[in-house]
Amino acid sequence: MKEEFLAIEKKLMDGNKRFISNKLENKDFSKKHRKDLKDNGQKPMAVVISCSDSRVPPEIVFDLGIGDIFTVRNAGNVVDENVIGNVEFAVSHLDAKYILVMGHEKCGAVEEAVKGIETYNKLEGFIKPLENIVVEAIEHNKNFTQSELMEVIEDKNVELSASKLLQSKMLRELYEKDEIKIVKAKYFHEAGEVKILK
Repeated sequence: MKEEFLAIEKKLMDGNKRFISNKLENKDFSKKHRKDLKDNGQKPMAVVISCSDSRVPPEIVFDLGIGDIFTVRNAGNVVDENVIGNVEFAVSHLDAKYILVMGHEKCGAVEEAVKGIETYNKLEGFIKPLENIVVEAIEHNKNFTQSELMEVIEDKNVELSASKLLQSKMLRELYEKDEIKIVKAKYFHEAGEVKILK
């Protein structure tokens, strides 16, 4: 991984360590800082795609301030055309080259998707994009407990979401040239820890 990407990842993970230990740094939310961001524009170090879950605010779990990261959130951290467009904007116009796709344990969207498949054998609405992942996980993990199944689906969803970013011609070309980095991660509520996934 390029030194630039390693430095960004270290900054994110160091912030998460401070969050875990409840030793958050003071952030500059002053009028002057807000004006500087308005006048000089934003220069986020990373794009973070995460779930809208109110317990998983990326700026807080990474101990960051305003202007530090470009966040894209929706229920289930699903990557669709809209999310891809947001990431393309952040990469091309804001020069953010490190992209983190972050799921989390006990995801309500995943739980709703599992219930939908088990009850109706299909999904609709905001959880529809999870349908193939859930069907495949249930089919291949019949002996799993409900919590084990949820974990498999949460992790597969992050993996699929990260790979879907490469449907964008622009992102794929930059990725193949090693000019952007796409990283998968998962957040654990009680520990407050973000773990990088392989």
